[in-house]
Amino acid sequence: MVKISVNIDYNMPDRLEDFLCELETSSWSIEKANDATPPKLVGYFDNLEEAAPAYKQIRKEFKTLPENFDVEEIFDCDWQNEYKKYLTSWRHENLHWVPVWEKEKYILPEGGKAFYFDAGLAFGTGDHPTTRLCAIRMLDFLKKTENPESVFLIDAGCGSGILALSAKLLGVGKVYGFDKDPEAVRLSEENAKINNVPNGGVEFSEAGIDDGLKGKTCDILLANIQADILQIYSKELIGAVKSGGILVLSGILASENDEVKRKFLEMGGAKIKSSDTAIMGEWSDIMFEIA
Repeated sequence: MVKISVNIDYNMPDRLEDFLCELETSSWSIEKANDATPPKLVGYFDNLEEAAPAYKQIRKEFKTLPENFDVEEIFDCDWQNEYKKYLTSWRHENLHWVPVWEKEKYILPEGGKAFYFDAGLAFGTGDHPTTRLCAIRMLDFLKKTENPESVFLIDAGCGSGILALSAKLLGVGKVYGFDKDPEAVRLSEENAKINNVPNGGVEFSEAGIDDGLKGKTCDILLANIQADILQIYSKELIGAVKSGGILVLSGILASENDEVKRKFLEMGGAKIKSSDTAIMGEWSDIMFEIA
């Protein structure tokens, strides 16, 4: 078996993941060790003869990818679990996100709550800055809420369900997550089982933004989606948040933040009461308070 890999630009992982999710079968994943290390596109194949044409197929869609790739022969390795090396535990205040394979050895401080997860091969890492930014906004909002049971939260583009299920762990009464990829929905439901969330405790569905938000208005809308898609659906995202609620956008490179904010302020007009931005490494978020 061979592992091929190439460094990719910081703005490519979300778009690449969307493309990989559309493939009927995929031996590819995105690896991101930390903010100081460039992300990588990685593929595992039986031999180089299979790897080369598979990479050529991706380069047809992403022409800025380098022509050549690194090759490493893999011995005595469960390659399907290679991505676990890049998942680490993280925390914000008393909520801890812990890879499920660390569950037995992870020491949870007194008063802490743990969410155990498997982010899978196709969805990046659960400790990615864009996920963290959304999680921090969610926790800060809930701290100001006297009754979390009355809150309705939507996780748009839920991936592995980390944000939606964390909300339920924090006592949010109604939680809904959707993703256009059926594998994301399956993995979200698996993470629900890992954390003993009862059937129906969080609703997940396979849907795009149009269908996922149709007929729904919530108190918190988290949208960790790439910047160009956020702008296309700015009207729908703003319209799905109740007065007094918040819309949190992430998946935005810091260099793209001003452009995205302008689009939403233009589209939202008087509906947007205030906005705030946070930056984490190369990534950023925008929080809009809805009037």
